[in-house]
Amino acid sequence: MDNHTLNYLADRYPTLDLQSLRILALVAEWQGASMAEIAEELGTTHQHVQFHVSMLGRGKLGRERHGLNLLNVEYDVFDKRRRNLKLTQAGERVIKAIKPLIN
Repeated sequence: MDNHTLNYLADRYPTLDLQSLRILALVAEWQGASMAEIAEELGTTHQHVQFHVSMLGRGKLGRERHGLNLLNVEYDVFDKRRRNLKLTQAGERVIKAIKPLIN
């Protein structure tokens, strides 16, 4: 990855931190994972993942304009308590850009 790519990501997504990138990478690897599964894999709390997911998705309620729209959060059709995570097209582009760093 060249500096141009890193600079583009930093300019386009200034609030994207390493923990958020880790979450994106796990979702890319495991499309449809739940927040609880991501939290367990990262060894952190569900609330911590939920905070990052809300900003990676559409944003927090009342602060939607701060969302990065890199993740879609969908309710599971069989278990309404479970929310499944999937990358948006923008999220897939970010993963493609950082792939050399995570492999």
